[in-house]
Amino acid sequence: MNSNRRKFLKSTALFSAALFCSHHTCARAKDAPRACSLRGGLQANGIEMFKTSGNSDLDRSINLELTHVADSFNILPGFGFYDDSDGKNAFAINVDVIPNTKGTVVFGIGLLSDQLFRNEWGGLAVAGIMAHEFGHIFQYQSTFYDLLTQSETTDRLLELHADYLAGYYLGLKRLRSGEIDIKGFLDSLYLMGDTHFNSPSHHGTPIERAKVMLEGYKIGLTNNNNIQQVAETGMNLVFTL
Repeated sequence: MNSNRRKFLKSTALFSAALFCSHHTCARAKDAPRACSLRGGLQANGIEMFKTSGNSDLDRSINLELTHVADSFNILPGFGFYDDSDGKNAFAINVDVIPNTKGTVVFGIGLLSDQLFRNEWGGLAVAGIMAHEFGHIFQYQSTFYDLLTQSETTDRLLELHADYLAGYYLGLKRLRSGEIDIKGFLDSLYLMGDTHFNSPSHHGTPIERAKVMLEGYKIGLTNNNNIQQVAETGMNLVFTL
């Protein structure tokens, strides 16, 4: 295990159990406006959601990261894992699956493994993906979802805005944790960009996704903790692209 991944696993603390389902449950998105996912094409109905990644040390590290992301966005969604063997993904739904939470984020086990072991900063890529999905929960629970989807035929603006919020979170993380390298997450976003301009699940081009994430990262480095203000700035940016 390389030193950077060891650092990611080392900084562990248990997060509120409310973020995890007690064992497993079914996340159904039929009442949600959309199932907002890292990649396009997700069918979210009937997803079985699990409490653990299968690695207790990794679970503790993820719990700690979830605490920071939730605090940064001032939200408390439920969180769990699912079997994404049919296509690596993570998604957010505007459905309260777990008691005492609002909204739900589900992370694919395959995506988790792929990101962690792709490069030495895989843990940071995982943090960025979690922040992207928590960004969708924030959108659901504010006016930004409607503002970003009105008169839109694709998910592009919604997804780019979540990329911006993820970059913002990583900027805050840099201030909190010291040296980090966001290249792992930047590469992941670039690879997940698409040019399916007429598809409802269009998420933005590779260049657009990378650009807005980096702009959000710069804002995070200013230590701006006003999430409403940050989200508005990000919305104005994606409208210009």
